[in-house]
Amino acid sequence: MVAAININPSFQYGARKNIYKSALTSLYNKKKIWNQLTVERHLRQKNKSLEKNRFRFYKKIYTIDNVKYYKVVGLESDYYIEVDSLSYTSSPQFVVQLCYYTVNGMKCKRALLRINHLKDEMFISESTLNIAFNSCKFESIS
Repeated sequence: MVAAININPSFQYGARKNIYKSALTSLYNKKKIWNQLTVERHLRQKNKSLEKNRFRFYKKIYTIDNVKYYKVVGLESDYYIEVDSLSYTSSPQFVVQLCYYTVNGMKCKRALLRINHLKDEMFISESTLNIAFNSCKFESIS
């Protein structure tokens, strides 16, 4: 990075030296901040892509009424979660719509989904009031 500063040559040597010094330190600080922001942005983008890929590959997708769902395996009945609701997971625990198919069509209820990033596990609490998590996973392609 090149510092280009127009300084009046009539300034004394000490004043010019201080101006150059302050300009260079401010440029250095700006560059340091920009580098830090770039690194943080790259980490966020990498985490988002990993989240998307973890749910997307090798999972069976059902299409019901022109909406795409993942089937949840491991609970007492068949539940479905919309594919679009898991595209951006902002925190390890969040509220999702847990859908189930009845004779009258798809019914939905709110559920709490918790993801363990270290072991790649999912836990679902069928009620947001009574938090009792059950271990489950999405149906995979076999």
